[in-house]
Amino acid sequence: MLSIKYIYVEKIRIEKKSGCIRYKATQRSVLEKNYDFFAFFSIFPDVAQLEGQLKRIKYKETGFLTFFNFFIIYLQQRAFMNILLMGYYGYRNVGDDLFVKQLINYFTEKKQVKNIFIICEENYYQTDSHKVSFFLSSKLSKIKKLLLILKSDCLIWGGGTLNINGKPDNLLRMQNIVKMTGKRFCFLGVGLEAIESGQAGTSAKIFQNANLLYLRDNNSYELARQELKPVNTYCLGGDLAFLDVNLYEPFVKKENKSKQIKNISFSGKFWWGDGRAEFYAKQLMPLIKEFNSVIHLLPAHGGEERNDNKFHKLMLQYLPKENCQIHSWNKPEDFVEILSQMDFHFGNRLHSIIIADILGVPNIGIDNYVSKNSKIKNYIDKTNMLSLNRMFDFMEPIDIDNIKKIFQEYQRPIEFILNESKTAFEGIEFLFKK
Repeated sequence: MLSIKYIYVEKIRIEKKSGCIRYKATQRSVLEKNYDFFAFFSIFPDVAQLEGQLKRIKYKETGFLTFFNFFIIYLQQRAFMNILLMGYYGYRNVGDDLFVKQLINYFTEKKQVKNIFIICEENYYQTDSHKVSFFLSSKLSKIKKLLLILKSDCLIWGGGTLNINGKPDNLLRMQNIVKMTGKRFCFLGVGLEAIESGQAGTSAKIFQNANLLYLRDNNSYELARQELKPVNTYCLGGDLAFLDVNLYEPFVKKENKSKQIKNISFSGKFWWGDGRAEFYAKQLMPLIKEFNSVIHLLPAHGGEERNDNKFHKLMLQYLPKENCQIHSWNKPEDFVEILSQMDFHFGNRLHSIIIADILGVPNIGIDNYVSKNSKIKNYIDKTNMLSLNRMFDFMEPIDIDNIKKIFQEYQRPIEFILNESKTAFEGIEFLFKK
């Protein structure tokens, strides 16, 4: 809510034909007697009802402040917004691609959102929404980017792990432009695992000054609360991949009654070397021998430079050809569909584990779990579903009996999934609150 001492409304113009009311409002401090605020709105309310209210405000000061505060809320709910979305978009990372899909669906349904501008590396996204426009970062000059910022009302970094080392000059510069032009800069559903405790340094400023800092996990939230100390709204919510779980409904596995672990997916990382390829192939061999399992090498990151299949191709050297298959995908739904057909999943990519849980596929996460900054461990702990069994360190032997235990005892964490979806929705709704 604006901290308004005194409001003077002027130049009320009502266009009954178009149903558009335009007005200019200025905020004047009673003590300083000078104007320090300017706002211009264009809304489409009930003209007949609002016309009388505006006239009473203009000519009668009794109860003026109370009504204007109410009226500001009304405007925030009805005024049109242009939103600029930024993130690790267009790189064929399944998690970030799901964020784009979730955010497009969410903002398209919002009547007060007029346009959704998205900056991405490559545009392979599919949408029928007339509100959405994509801009390739490689073709966006500094002047064009500035014009895009000026055209937007709210700039949003949506989802993912913010790996900011040193001083984030570009983001700070963009945030300064946003502040000077009276717009908003928000972070939605982000993780701060890449920022070491006690080493936030100059990068802290970009989070401190954000209008909204919505964190996806408790460790990131505590880091923000204790060290970054945001001056505006900050909150804890679910990962953006959970925003609308109906998206996954066609792919959710039915209760698994099979005793055979026939199809196993594995998602490694592109930069892993031959030593890890040989090691993890050996961990999978007992499953192949006992169940004649097929190992599906499923990249959670595609593209050219960071394609996880670079590592998976190394694994092929150590697995029987008849028991392994390497996959690729063009859109995130393809990844989800392939994973939904699995009996078990191993993953070093956070969102491969998240999607497996949403679908009800038993899984194991591979990460440096002794670190507080392990985003996979933070996530698995939060699910409260066989947390001690489902987490393995890098190059830690994976006992087949433990895999069988998870396969037999794992249950889709429905209550957790619904809560993540609920809190993700609540976090993003802060955009429309003051």
